[in-house]
Amino acid sequence: MLSQASFAANNSATTIPLDMSGINVTKHEIAVMQVLSEICPPMLNGKQKQRFYKSYNVQLHELMPSLEDPKAAIQYLSTQQDYRQILQGIRSWTMGFSKQDNKALCEDLANAEYQ
Repeated sequence: MLSQASFAANNSATTIPLDMSGINVTKHEIAVMQVLSEICPPMLNGKQKQRFYKSYNVQLHELMPSLEDPKAAIQYLSTQQDYRQILQGIRSWTMGFSKQDNKALCEDLANAEYQ
């Protein structure tokens, strides 16, 4: 399944070929990572934020190893109705936890060790 996604970048259209056929990750897992990228940075200090982004990028590449740019995959998925519904569900689910619990999860991700 080869999909084409177009994104506006610097006022010019860029086409990103996206082949998700070799990926063994669910849209729910991707949505969890996307929601964490939305809620975590405001809860973390500068150094934690840097570590969070590094860990987030490592996690994306582990979830979607066959893609050169996993963030483009998330952008593409965000245009799909079924994914947007999953994403909204994950956002609601995440908001069901206390701010302290979410912050602890964000800190855990920021403090994760990778080679």
